[in-house]
Amino acid sequence: MGKSSKKVNKITADKDLDCIDLYCPVPIYETRKKIDSMKKGQILKMTADDPGSEPDIKSWARMTGNKLLKIEKDDDKFIFYIEKTE
Repeated sequence: MGKSSKKVNKITADKDLDCIDLYCPVPIYETRKKIDSMKKGQILKMTADDPGSEPDIKSWARMTGNKLLKIEKDDDKFIFYIEKTE
């Protein structure tokens, strides 16, 4: 198993949250709970497969002031990197 030479834009998460097979509003609720337990500046990696999670997380981040750093798409999965800002 060779390592990929792609290290550009690699974000290291402080915490992981698996929201696979969870549907609205559960991924938002679980993300909020996890972010609330974290320290300012820490990064959460949240994985979901609900198609509605992308607009939901974008809207939630905008409303809460937390910073959505990156969204990755992997087949039917979405991977969100969110920085706690408060």
